[in-house]
Amino acid sequence: MKLTRRRLAMTALFLAALPALPSAAQAQGAEAWPNRPVRVLIGFPPGGGVDIVGRIVLPRIASRLGQPLVIENRGGANGNLAMEVLFGEPADGHTLFFGNVGNLAVTNALYPHLRFDTVRDFAPIAQAVEVPLVVTVSSRLPVRSLREFIDYAKARPGELNAGSGGSGGPSHLALELFNRRAGTEIVHVPYRGSAPALQDLATGRIQMMIDSYNIMRPIVEAGQVRLLAITSDARRQLLPDLPTTAEAGLPDFVVYGWQGLVTRAGTPPAIIATLEKAMEAALQEPEVRQALAAQGADVRFRGAADFAAFLRAERERWSGVIRDAGITLN
Repeated sequence: MKLTRRRLAMTALFLAALPALPSAAQAQGAEAWPNRPVRVLIGFPPGGGVDIVGRIVLPRIASRLGQPLVIENRGGANGNLAMEVLFGEPADGHTLFFGNVGNLAVTNALYPHLRFDTVRDFAPIAQAVEVPLVVTVSSRLPVRSLREFIDYAKARPGELNAGSGGSGGPSHLALELFNRRAGTEIVHVPYRGSAPALQDLATGRIQMMIDSYNIMRPIVEAGQVRLLAITSDARRQLLPDLPTTAEAGLPDFVVYGWQGLVTRAGTPPAIIATLEKAMEAALQEPEVRQALAAQGADVRFRGAADFAAFLRAERERWSGVIRDAGITLN
């Protein structure tokens, strides 16, 4: 009887411990992470804005993890190809995605038939930067201020064209919001990347573009275009004489491109916390801040919780713009 009772007691203790075993295994897995190089997907070709910022910030994160972060460019479909890869990976913290507003806040509104949902299926880690845009027009237009341009465009509904590096990106979204706020009817012309759009803006084939100053800089310095305003809430040290859109006569038009890091939903919180802290530390490095400033990007760190709330707000904001403009892509 004593032996039987002892066995029963041992069996009961073993069974009671079973529910805790998965959690312990998960904890061990999180502690062992990363046990191999971490892949970071970017949904654009090398040399674009997201890629440049990623290659400034991500190596400094890797130096704090003890494993390299291997950047893999998977351009196409507004970043959807890269996000589809992330969606198919396990939630173990070894595959990440570094993207922008067009990828993470807009994609599901533009492409309603995707298998993944960026809010449901991805876990925010941290926001890295925000990038104000500049309202730029062809120097061939007879306007020298934002107010003059708005009046000029209103008098010619549907006659002026604005380019972007592709449908659904920050430049396109900014144009649609500009039309709503200014009461204009400027036609969107999507290009396969910013370079051909800039060429047509420089030659006057299109009349307007709203994009980052770093992209515009070559044709600005060549005198082929004219800057009218910056879309930030305050003037920037890089362009101290350029008024904000509010100062130039268009209130309620504050627009930033931004970039941040996500992974698969279900990734252990300890891994996300480690990546979040590594991002925060990397963004404090003077060399990183200087390199980002040279690209026209402002450090804007948001941790996982704040970034998640920000993503939801941005998704709601831009989904409304897309819906009102009647934009859908397949």
